[in-house]
Amino acid sequence: MLISSCGVQKNVEKTSQSAQQTQTLPFTHMVLEDLLDFKPTSKNWKIVSEAIVDTSKKRSISGVDGIGVLLNNSDRTSRKNIFTNFEHGDIELELEVMMPIGSNSGIYLQGRYEIQLYDSWNVKEPTDADMGAIYQRWNKTAERGKQGYEGHPPAINATKAPGLWQQIKIKFTAPTFDKAGNKTNNAKFDEVWLNDVLLHKNIEVTGPTRAAAFETETPLAPIMIQGDHGPVAFKNIKYKLHKK
Repeated sequence: MLISSCGVQKNVEKTSQSAQQTQTLPFTHMVLEDLLDFKPTSKNWKIVSEAIVDTSKKRSISGVDGIGVLLNNSDRTSRKNIFTNFEHGDIELELEVMMPIGSNSGIYLQGRYEIQLYDSWNVKEPTDADMGAIYQRWNKTAERGKQGYEGHPPAINATKAPGLWQQIKIKFTAPTFDKAGNKTNNAKFDEVWLNDVLLHKNIEVTGPTRAAAFETETPLAPIMIQGDHGPVAFKNIKYKLHKK
């Protein structure tokens, strides 16, 4: 009985130590009163109170003066991406997004691993280029037609019509590295949800996806939102960091 008691005590201690090694922080809400939560970028990004999509035109969105909504309305002269000021490793990210007709954007975890944002309304068989997909990696030296690889289409098309707010939830595990800087584990999308539908579960990404901001990988880096492919709006952005 004494041996059993000691064994239980040791297990409790190990569990306690393990819990201390990974600390989950509470959700941080991005207020979106201004662009101070983001690195400086071009004038296609601004804060508004409301986003309005013109459903009679392609790629048409406008904003109402005020706060609470992050709007990208890119054109030929202003079309830069935007990066968060904070860097992340393991993270839970939740937000709402609005897509105009025919528009395209993307959320890049650590500026490297993209969840595709696209107007995929009424698409019957979604691909890795549709809304909620984990976008493909790209080998520009490969044979034409074979450059893209490791893309992951959503399990189902859960997209809403253009001009409606859509909810995205992402649980992401960052790549890990040993003391010498060698990668020991790939980045992984633990879960990706769109409008309360599970699109992906436990999908590893072996490296940065196409059009990533960085070719190398790292334990910590900012989120990037694509601003050069088309207009898009975001609100209710919040994130929860996990510290090891």
